[in-house]
Amino acid sequence: MRELVDDLLLQVARELGRHGWEFAPNDEEEDYAFFFMSKSDGLVYCVGLDLTPRDYGLSLNPSVSVRHEAISRLAAQFYGLAEGASIVGASLADLFDAQGREGGLVPRWTIFPSDDLAVVARLVASDIERYGVPFLERFDSLSEVVFYLEEREPKSRFDLGNLAIVYAELGDMSRCESIIVRFSSSIIGQPPFVTEQAEHFVTNIRRHYGLRSEG
Repeated sequence: MRELVDDLLLQVARELGRHGWEFAPNDEEEDYAFFFMSKSDGLVYCVGLDLTPRDYGLSLNPSVSVRHEAISRLAAQFYGLAEGASIVGASLADLFDAQGREGGLVPRWTIFPSDDLAVVARLVASDIERYGVPFLERFDSLSEVVFYLEEREPKSRFDLGNLAIVYAELGDMSRCESIIVRFSSSIIGQPPFVTEQAEHFVTNIRRHYGLRSEG
């Protein structure tokens, strides 16, 4: 099965490379492939593929997302995590379904050992360009990321945390403060491990930006 993964990854990297995507090797994540494309305003477009071996082969579950290295680094720092995540993202299946293609009902990105991997790689690259890239291209600045997160409902606590950091980095400390208050309210009644991590975030973001603690 490892040979299947390696061969497919080589083919996909070649096809995505034709569109400007760069492969980001990660020895710690053998079962996940990450491709990126640096854009303006510090944003990075990302493509992720699940390479976890299955009994039958692979189920790639492609996803697209947007990172901002400074925001991701700060989020990891404030949460106490080893690595930051993307700010916004979507599965290719959801974007595919949104076009009426019913991607979740067909094994479109399921790979069997008998498949022609060159054909599979072209399909994956084509689908990313057709369905994933339009989602990514709406984010050409941090302001567009803010607009998306503000309009998104319901907002997760991670959305709120990212919003607070982005507003602070943009210099809007008043808006940052209001988002922190909403963030704190969102964790009321949550399990202890969630509350602890969230409180860690609030303490650290306030300390980092010199904001006064409530109470």
